Amino acid sequence: MKYTDRRVGINSLKVRLAIYLTYIVQGFALIILAQTVQQLSGLWHASIAGTTAVVSAIGIGKLIAYPILGELSDHVDRKKLLILAMFMYLIFFTILPLTTTLFLAVIVTTLAGLANAALDSVAYPSLLEMNNGKSSGNVLIKAMISLGEGILPIILVALIDRHIWFGWLFWVAAGILIINLLIMTSINPESFYPIKTRKSIVDTKSEGTWNWNITKILFMIYGFSAMWVMIHFTQWVTRYFHVVQSFSTVSSHVLMSFYSIGSLIGVGTLFLLTNRGWFNEKILLIMTALGTVFGLIIVVLSREPVSASIGCFIFGFSAAGGTLQLGLSQLIASDPNFAGRLTGLYFFFGSIAFFIMPIVTGIFAAQHLQGIMLSLLVVAGLNLFIVVFNFYYSRRRLS
Repeated sequence: MKYTDRRVGINSLKVRLAIYLTYIVQGFALIILAQTVQQLSGLWHASIAGTTAVVSAIGIGKLIAYPILGELSDHVDRKKLLILAMFMYLIFFTILPLTTTLFLAVIVTTLAGLANAALDSVAYPSLLEMNNGKSSGNVLIKAMISLGEGILPIILVALIDRHIWFGWLFWVAAGILIINLLIMTSINPESFYPIKTRKSIVDTKSEGTWNWNITKILFMIYGFSAMWVMIHFTQWVTRYFHVVQSFSTVSSHVLMSFYSIGSLIGVGTLFLLTNRGWFNEKILLIMTALGTVFGLIIVVLSREPVSASIGCFIFGFSAAGGTLQLGLSQLIASDPNFAGRLTGLYFFFGSIAFFIMPIVTGIFAAQHLQGIMLSLLVVAGLNLFIVVFNFYYSRRRLS
């Protein structure tokens, strides 16, 4: 029995390792095109604008894949889906630096969006089960993505300083994926379903009946609005302070560093609180939503770099410290039998926000940049309303 428990523990550790390593690679994927835009423009004989437009292919891939792959996660062996995600990322990182046209680049980059969707559809439900419903494992995903985003520029600078071809940056990620695929070969498929039997893994039907309810609707909206808040802030805060508040270029860009530091500390704090179970997760969502509104109020009222930096830190800590993952955990808890479907739908709505936010805000930004930042308070207020309503609604339902 002890040997069996030890083997289960080792397999569980391997699953976590494989998932988190893939999320480090996803952190690479999220910023690698922006970081190498100059080199890629030369490779594709395209303008900077044309090259950056390739990034939208990731969003297109996610919009296509999330509803489908989320559903498959409830019916198909999750190990196979995770391997599929790794292979699609492997194709993206291996081939993209060898492409010579924008058309081929868009096709290859779409695979990164599909891989992102497959990874999320497997990781979030599996980690939630492994942690007995606690969100700590899902919150740690945010840290792994941030780690990848932090490592990539360091590798790129090292390559440039040594006059080494930039494509090796992509192939470093490919190397991590190959190692990860080797780890996957030794993992038992049942390890992705720690609270289910083998029968439920191969069964083509989820237990229970799907029903829409208030919780599902609220958190679909939350998936959209929480993503909107983070993307909106990171896209416009630097330009807002440089143009509207007349901060220097350096001071404006430093604000993003305070946001990033706040985000990383927020991830660590949420991981500790959820892992220890010191606070009810519904309460944590309310606290982070309040912190987001408070941080934004400081930001929009700031006229000096010091207060703006404090506001950005509080915002990063509250809004980007794992609240998106915490919201998904609440959604899955409302109907665990459809964890994959709920994950796919949740991130599908988040992908819509990711896709349309730059378009909507870009239309008004030229003439109403200050209003663009103020409008962010409205969306943050919507998030606060959703989590407060969910808290009182769930209490009334249980009473």
